[in-house]
Amino acid sequence: MLVLIGQQISKPVLRLNSRLKRIYMPFYPVHVLCQEPRAAPESLVEQSISIRYRLSGNPEASGFQRRRRLRITSTASLQFSTASENPSPKRLPTVSPIDTSIVVVYLSGVALLGVYFSRRQKTTEDYFLAARSVPGWVVAFSILGTICGSATFVGHPGNVFHDNMFLIPSHLVPLVVMLLLARRIVVFYRRSVRMTAYEYLQQRFGYPARAYGAATFLVSRVADVSVTYYFLALATALLTGWNVTAVILLLGAVTVLYTLIGGIQAVVWTDVVQGIFLVGGGLLCILLILFSSEAGPSRIFAAAWEGGKFEIGRWQWDATQNNQWLLIAGSIVAWLQSFCCNQHNVQRYLLARSDREAVRGAVMGAGACVPVWLLFMLLGALLWSFYQFSAETVPPDVMAVKDRIVPYFVSTHFPVGLKGMVLAALIAAAMSSLDSDLNSMATVVVNDFFGKLHPRASEGLRLLTGRISVVGLGAASIFLALQWTRIDSASLVEFSLTMTMIFTGGILGLFAVGMLFRWTLARGAYLGILACLLFTAWATLTQVRLPGNTEPILDLGSFNCTLSLWLTGILGHLVLVSVAMATSLVLRRRTAGSG
Repeated sequence: MLVLIGQQISKPVLRLNSRLKRIYMPFYPVHVLCQEPRAAPESLVEQSISIRYRLSGNPEASGFQRRRRLRITSTASLQFSTASENPSPKRLPTVSPIDTSIVVVYLSGVALLGVYFSRRQKTTEDYFLAARSVPGWVVAFSILGTICGSATFVGHPGNVFHDNMFLIPSHLVPLVVMLLLARRIVVFYRRSVRMTAYEYLQQRFGYPARAYGAATFLVSRVADVSVTYYFLALATALLTGWNVTAVILLLGAVTVLYTLIGGIQAVVWTDVVQGIFLVGGGLLCILLILFSSEAGPSRIFAAAWEGGKFEIGRWQWDATQNNQWLLIAGSIVAWLQSFCCNQHNVQRYLLARSDREAVRGAVMGAGACVPVWLLFMLLGALLWSFYQFSAETVPPDVMAVKDRIVPYFVSTHFPVGLKGMVLAALIAAAMSSLDSDLNSMATVVVNDFFGKLHPRASEGLRLLTGRISVVGLGAASIFLALQWTRIDSASLVEFSLTMTMIFTGGILGLFAVGMLFRWTLARGAYLGILACLLFTAWATLTQVRLPGNTEPILDLGSFNCTLSLWLTGILGHLVLVSVAMATSLVLRRRTAGSG
């Protein structure tokens, strides 16, 4: 049945490709402006160096023997690519004016959607909360779009292509967390706060705690948005040949524009469109892999299974390196923080028309992430099998970085028209996260900082401040994205998750102290924050190296931290909770003794 479906799909696709090539497109100037200048050709020796995956040996050999050979081939290739340098890919532009026009139409569409919703923005309640009138299923799409960004589209397939599905256990955590907490945490926020999660911290510990929580969110989100911009630009540049800086500036400007004009209404409704594009792009890639290879779907799946791509290894405990136990523990902390403390998700709870729809949307959104992640992990496994059966070579600069394999495959195997659709899906995946973060950050600036400084400000002034905040925070994220070009990272997924763990600042611990230990005092919470910041600073500064340096930023010799940064992020929350509880206990005993 799958074979028949693939054949029926492939025929009109080929006909469409031949017709599109004869169509004149008015978007050619945009296409030319984005092109990367043509690089000088490399030497014949450099051109001939490549990594080739192939099945070898007797096809009748046992599954175990074939599996062993596949692993040896894969490991040897990865060792070679890791040892090589990490150059930026320089190849001729591979996208046509037709593909460029599809992207332009998509970007124009989301911008016009922002203009459409701008007519409804009269107060900050409209701009940031859509007057609490959003259907539950739209909330679900928005949560899905916020969580599943460009890391899903290029990061997960890249990880499985180079390794296996080791991320599956940690990616089942958000659904479990949301199922356990949805009814309590969603309803709690809808009845306890007006706009942001950090209002609760003021109710519990005073305004300094609220300001700290809000500031932590802003720092972590600006860092995360900049990473998303950067890796989106890298993937787009590899797929199209466009200039990385130009891509960052262009996509950044469009995202800021429709978020600025349309507010949260534009954000959540574009998330619906972008979620459909994301899933459609993944399915399109899988169909092309299965039915464009001479091996056929059954052999493609069999090779991936025998090659160990469906395994979830790394179960050996090691406090100094990432492993399955650390990933699961870190994922529990990260998703508890994301769903319970981070404004971009709490704001989604507040958008819904009722408590029931909010709970339903939160569970549906978290649950929908799991099959989407599995879809793109499957894409990575099948893509690995595709190159096993192909005589095609994969350039070393593509193999050197995990996240380049999907853009490379799309640029070399997709026909005109479909390539533009996948490129639009990749951009949509990133924008669905970017717009949510920009609006949430502006909400925090207006509600948690500007509102404190100017409590009597008019609605018009508060709304203007929100729009200015979108522009300012967007510009800051774009500027920081341009700075990431100096740093090499082998994986978007692991890098972005590590950045999140570092910049959390123990905020989950602070909310835990406030919600679970009602007897703790404000002074204890503040000392816990200080202890967490000192611990995080020591753990990161003694490990992180600036570009071009071989020594950490702060070299303390034998006192340098050797723990995994994932474990550092987990321990930061525990440090805050422990110090806050101990300090509060001491202060209460002193007060009781003096009384």
